[in-house]
This record gives sequence, C-alpha cells and structure tokens, in this order.
Amino acid sequence: MRARVTMSAFFMLAILMASSSGCIGLVPAREMMEKMRDPPSLEEIEHRINASHVFATNIEDIQGSTQYSSQQTFDVDENVVEISAYISTQMPLELVIPGIPTEARYVSATLTDADNQVVWQAEITETERKMVETFTQPLAQGEWTLDVEARGYGEEIANLYKDSFQVLIKIERQCWLYPNELICSYD
Repeated sequence: MRARVTMSAFFMLAILMASSSGCIGLVPAREMMEKMRDPPSLEEIEHRINASHVFATNIEDIQGSTQYSSQQTFDVDENVVEISAYISTQMPLELVIPGIPTEARYVSATLTDADNQVVWQAEITETERKMVETFTQPLAQGEWTLDVEARGYGEEIANLYKDSFQVLIKIERQCWLYPNELICSYD
C-alpha cells in the first residue's frame, strides 16, 4: 500500500513539474538568447528644419522687393543632445546696383526655445555665410520656434540676379538601436 501511495505522489509530482516547467524554463532560455544577441548601439538621428527661398520680383513692380515670411516649430525632449543653426544668403544685385537700402533686402532669422528665450538670431543684408552655431544640453524642453522674415529682388528675364537664402536648423537625438529591430529605442 505504501508503494502505491509513494508511486501516486511521485506521479503527481512529475505531472506538476512537467506542467510548470514551461514557465520556469522560459527564464533560462531567455537569458541564453540575450547573451547570444549583439549589444545595442548608440545611434544619432538628425532631423532638419529648412527655410529657403529664391526671390522673383513682379515684372509690373520692378521697384518693389518681394517679401517672405515663415514660422516653423519642432519639439525638443530629453533625447535631444545638440541643435545647430546655420544661415547663408546670396544677394548678387549689390554687385550690379550698389547702394540698395538694407530695408529693401534682408534676411532675419530667430530661434526661440520653449521658455520663450531667443537662443539664436541673425540678420544679413549682403551675400554672406555665417558660422554654424551649436547649442548643447541643457536645452529647454518643449516646442521651439524658427521665425524667418526676408525681403529681396530677383529677375527672371535674363536671370542676372536673384536674391536667395537658406536657414537650416539641425536637431540631433540619441537613441539605442537593438539588433534585429528596425526602430530606435529612447531608454
């Protein structure tokens, strides 16, 4: 009788162990798979905000310059490590007709952070390429704004002159890229 009870207990214990080993067996299997996997890599992702324009003056109003205005926003969070600002202008009319008033030809760009503080401002009235200005952490988190106001000339008949500009804001974020995954993870 005792052998029968022992055998029943052993049989019940075997069934219990077999039914629960799936859950218990997953932990070592997962650990083994994690050790076989390549380590994650730290990636930098760039996002660019671009405001550029080539001016074309209305043929009926050759005395008047053309106006351009733009406002663009972007979000800055704790994963943004660097923001760069760059501006360049081409204003070749000055070479053809010197002495044009600066209020008729200019590019003004302002970058405002989430705390409503102006972090970068540039105003150009001639052909110029400014140095890149870089901002690193700590950066105000939230919505940043790029405002661009410009006036310029451009003729399309002989294409002798066309004022143009480019304002470029580059936002760099860091994220972890895990093997076998296509998206970055912000840990």
